[in-house]
Amino acid sequence: METFYKKMKQLSIIVSPLLSIFFHRELLKGFVFKEIKGRFAGSFGGLIWTVLTPLATIIAYFFVFSIILRVSVTPEETGTDKFAIFFLCGFFPWTMFAESLGKAVGVLVGESMIITKVVFPVELLPVSVVVSTYLINGIGFGLVLVYLAFNGYLNAHWLYIPIFIMIEMLFTLGLSFFLSAICVFIRDIGELFSIVIMLWFFGTPIIYPVSMVPERLEFIFYLNPMVDYVNNFRNCILMDTIDIHSLIVMCVFALVSYCAGAWFFVRSKAAFGDVL
Repeated sequence: METFYKKMKQLSIIVSPLLSIFFHRELLKGFVFKEIKGRFAGSFGGLIWTVLTPLATIIAYFFVFSIILRVSVTPEETGTDKFAIFFLCGFFPWTMFAESLGKAVGVLVGESMIITKVVFPVELLPVSVVVSTYLINGIGFGLVLVYLAFNGYLNAHWLYIPIFIMIEMLFTLGLSFFLSAICVFIRDIGELFSIVIMLWFFGTPIIYPVSMVPERLEFIFYLNPMVDYVNNFRNCILMDTIDIHSLIVMCVFALVSYCAGAWFFVRSKAAFGDVL
């Protein structure tokens, strides 16, 4: 019986952030709007930058990897022979993930005044960062999908795209909980994260097809959870198919990430006030 109560206690810790999201959804909505408004405060371009910034990045990568380095893709492997389209379908899922983590790392430290003076569910802060980042980058991703739809890529498997986004958001949220909490105690995490996310980017098949990975490195390569996320987005959008095994892996990574991140965050937040 004692073991049962311990298990239920651990489960309640993991579920508590989800309950906070539900019962304080209006407060979360306010944080999300604040985050979006703050992102473009004082900017003449406003939401236009959500398109122009990734567009500039896409042009730069296209020039370097397609024209200079001559990275090529084939319809048989990727569903297209156009590098720009291949890149776009991996770039936006990655950007939503990486940008969310980049902003979540320092969100608790950045909002230390509010945390120490106002009583509210602190877990809403990293959640608001993730939600707002996915919403903002979703505009650019949506425009890409419209373009692809008008160019003959629309297929029935596109119905899975919202599901893939939700699964990836859960994965991102778990890591955001962990990173934002640990950064309260170890401020160097922010600097370390910049290095890790750069290496993670090049270890994910965004600017190159999987076939370019040396066979001796494939085992290590597939330990990267973002490989499954990016590949499934691409397969769904460009090849009218999904890999069920890869989808299961995505779900497992998302659940493990959320459970571990939520547990660490909830167990740590009692000490936030002493450190911030």
